Amino acid sequence: MPNAYDVLGLPPDATDAQVRTRYLELTREFPPEHHPERFAAVRAAYEKLKDLDSRARYRLFEQGAEDTIEAIAEEAACTTPRRRFGLNQLITATLPPGR
Repeated sequence: MPNAYDVLGLPPDATDAQVRTRYLELTREFPPEHHPERFAAVRAAYEKLKDLDSRARYRLFEQGAEDTIEAIAEEAACTTPRRRFGLNQLITATLPPGR
């Protein structure tokens, strides 16, 4: 079975947006009514890579990467949104104790 990254023509460090954009480009290039096998391959590759959880499962179970757990954890840490504080919380945090 071909590598999902190769089917979509993407590097292994592609983002969700890059995967989705490339998938949409390929579906326009290979519509299912004219290229059913190619469309099926593109669709299957997209399903494996469409989000962080899918990519993690793909890398862990199908590619068998040795550093998968560390790479997945690092990628998840980079894509997790950080909490934003309000102005009142920031002011309160910077005031000395007892004020």
